[in-house]
Amino acid sequence: MIDPRRIKAAAIREQAMALATERRDGRPVDPSEVARALVGSNEKLWRQLMKPVKDEVVRLAEDGRVVILRKNRPVPPREVRGLYRFRLRAEDEPAPTFAPSEAVLADDDAFWMDDEED
Repeated sequence: MIDPRRIKAAAIREQAMALATERRDGRPVDPSEVARALVGSNEKLWRQLMKPVKDEVVRLAEDGRVVILRKNRPVPPREVRGLYRFRLRAEDEPAPTFAPSEAVLADDDAFWMDDEED
């Protein structure tokens, strides 16, 4: 039996990229496919890998190697919540750009408000 805690981050990234590369048709990869490819179909084991898989997919997205999708739309890597998929980023595809989230705008407003009060 494979211990999910012993799976290295590099192995997760390698498996994620391999699955994304196999899908040249642009179909997205379910992150659970990465986990199952690494530890098998035992749900108790592959579920333990879901957080590490997400962490590595976020790193790959930040490096511009994959695009993270939620409801088939690109999302900022650090803002992924709930169900998501990812796909390989095409060589000629520009990196996705994202509008600032409401949380970021709210924090900026609070910063400026604090600054004015001093």
